[in-house]
Amino acid sequence: MKHRFWASYLLAALAFLPFEPVITTQVLATESVYQLAQAKSAYTQYMQLGYNETRRRNYRKALGYFQQAERSRPGDRYATTAIRNVTGYIQRGRNRIAFVPGRPGRVRSAGTRGSCFQTGQYLIPLTPTDKEAQRTTAERPTFFFYVPQTSTTVQALEFVLGDDDTDLYKGTFKPVGQNGIVSINLPADQPSLQIGKTYNWTFSMTCDISNPDKSSYIKGQIVRSQDENLSLQLKQPNTDLDRAVLFATAGFWEDALRTLANLRRQRPNDPEVQKYWEDLLNSVDIKEVVNKPLLPCCTVQK
Repeated sequence: MKHRFWASYLLAALAFLPFEPVITTQVLATESVYQLAQAKSAYTQYMQLGYNETRRRNYRKALGYFQQAERSRPGDRYATTAIRNVTGYIQRGRNRIAFVPGRPGRVRSAGTRGSCFQTGQYLIPLTPTDKEAQRTTAERPTFFFYVPQTSTTVQALEFVLGDDDTDLYKGTFKPVGQNGIVSINLPADQPSLQIGKTYNWTFSMTCDISNPDKSSYIKGQIVRSQDENLSLQLKQPNTDLDRAVLFATAGFWEDALRTLANLRRQRPNDPEVQKYWEDLLNSVDIKEVVNKPLLPCCTVQK
């Protein structure tokens, strides 16, 4: 009788043993989820505060918030990009807007120069660097290039966009016959860029159709991405200049440039718009094109 009692007691005790580690694990898992949620909430809050202060041009205060966001999520691309750009605003003093690429650097002589140009002239892409892909939020972005004075008649301009496997878009355009900045929009009937995918582009100028090897060309990359906190901030009441500053702060060069280019077309005599345009281009060392006209180009050749 006594043996049966102790056996029953031990069995009852053992029956409860497996549940304790499970309960402990569940508690730890719940705590981890809670901590992750807290960290995400803090990160989102600080990023929103940082963008809001950027919109108000309170750059030092914005920098503090972005630094706190980065501490909540160490190494985060959006926080580190915002820190880099806001620091650029502060260092440049009176600049309305600036852009600091993650990997600065530009190769001016990239591409075959052929016989198109006058001495010392070359095609210039309006991009912050040729060391990394420019970023955009647009499904169908706009590409800007400076076409200098040529020593001969330009026969055609060509733009090609693709990935590693195939060309997604190819357009041949009629030149306008003067030096200035041309812009190429991806047509609405073309597939939108996929988020997170890097695309390659090439822009070329043909002066001698019989000898295409002498064509001048430049190339680069673009990637579409999204920043949820920036998207929330852009839904607030903003002027176009506010939007340009927010895009630049978040590292979206194409959006910032496109916004200011559209403003230059709409308000060509507005000194404030011109100042923002100059500050943005000067910040990435494209000083020689700040006063060049935006040309009515490009129309696809039929």
